[in-house]
Amino acid sequence: MLRLQASLVGLAVLISLLVGAGSLVVVVSTLLGGVVVLVPALVYARIAYAKRHVPPAALIKAHFLAEAVKFCLTVLLSGAVWAGFKDLSVVGFLGGFFAAISGYGFGLLIKN
Repeated sequence: MLRLQASLVGLAVLISLLVGAGSLVVVVSTLLGGVVVLVPALVYARIAYAKRHVPPAALIKAHFLAEAVKFCLTVLLSGAVWAGFKDLSVVGFLGGFFAAISGYGFGLLIKN
């Protein structure tokens, strides 16, 4: 799932490079949009899959904790990007963000 999301962000960055006429602001904004999704997804995986052979209740608890952390981290990172980068391209940021988010949906369609 994470590789798929990273690939989609890479594709979005390439598209932003072409569509944005090489504008560094658009490319960086697209990359930041993807990072805002990828970093919390990595943290989710580390928390949710830290323990392997435990009772199902403990696994469910770990996934709920991981999801709560992922949500909070996504909100915090998004806020930090919006507050910290005054020249942020909204279209670029949202393009990278939605490219990474779409990885969840596409992941359900792909058989391993």
